[in-house]
Amino acid sequence: MRPLSPIPRRLARRLTHLAGLALASLLAASAAAQAAATPLVPLTVGLSVRPSVADGGVWLLAQELGLWTAAGLQVRTVEFEGAGLLVPQVAAGKIDIGLPSPETILSATAAGQSGLGLTFFYNAVPANAMEFAVLADSPIHQVSDLKGRKIGVGALTWGNIPSTRAILRDAGVAAGNYAIVPVGVLGAGFHALTSGRIDALNYNAGWHDILELSGTPLRRIRMPGVFGEMSVNAFVTRSDALARDPDRYARFGQAYTQALLACQADIERCVTLYWQANPQARPAAGANADKALADAKEVVRRRLQRILLHPDGSPREPGRFDVAVIRQYVQRMAEAGEFASADVPVETLFSNALVPAFSRPLVRLPGPRAQARP
Repeated sequence: MRPLSPIPRRLARRLTHLAGLALASLLAASAAAQAAATPLVPLTVGLSVRPSVADGGVWLLAQELGLWTAAGLQVRTVEFEGAGLLVPQVAAGKIDIGLPSPETILSATAAGQSGLGLTFFYNAVPANAMEFAVLADSPIHQVSDLKGRKIGVGALTWGNIPSTRAILRDAGVAAGNYAIVPVGVLGAGFHALTSGRIDALNYNAGWHDILELSGTPLRRIRMPGVFGEMSVNAFVTRSDALARDPDRYARFGQAYTQALLACQADIERCVTLYWQANPQARPAAGANADKALADAKEVVRRRLQRILLHPDGSPREPGRFDVAVIRQYVQRMAEAGEFASADVPVETLFSNALVPAFSRPLVRLPGPRAQARP
């Protein structure tokens, strides 16, 4: 009897994909059944930037796997152009949870604005993924070389701009010796850099990954010292709402954490879900589909690695804040003149009270719970 021929790679991938879809449907149905007896609590989450392929699939996978339902929640996301627009909506109770850079709230608190009544409860991006990126043949090699240059940001409402100014000041680049230019996000900003309209982009590393993997060689300039160790995005809510119903926010954090791990276990599914929801982001007709998928998966893999692992490769505890780093950061921002004072109640603004709950799974997911790899 002749041995069976090996399954072609494309067919094998398709079969694996279909099996994953079937299992996802079963999980979603199971989660729905678990929550059928309890009405779902609506929860609106505000994002300070539009999700890209780097992070958008996590939200979609949570929905597909029934993780929000298992948490007893009905989650919807809305998008804003920067933390400056998002934070007031959370403070007014119009948005249940926000995902801004902490800088806007820290700055307001340092200036004596104590009426915001907000608490960060989940450290979503625990190390600063923001960086400067220049073309590989640029004469810019370090922060001090940005003197006299144009630096592109998504919008002037972005919450990281004060720390960008502080970093430039520390490098000896005075405020009048550079320009921060709003260039939009992703493709618009990429074109601004490659066309020479700006000299550097001040985006997150995941977006720079997208540009680099598309064929544009870059040189990255990381944020130095405590600026690079500072949380760059965290979930925040009204302090009174958190005190009134901490379990709701614990369950949200559980579901979000499990969505990160599920995405890590099936990065391809994360990518394809994002493309299905955002067809304009799909590779153009005639493009190398295999390369486009591989590149997108690498972008997601790198982002998850930054979130789930410390630089030395050891796992992070999901959602936990390093309060000592935040305190040092506030001090440096005050010294740079970006914060009115260093008198900020960091321990009150950033809470680790719910962290033990975040690692508890809500539903059983396929396969072993693998750790991210460098």
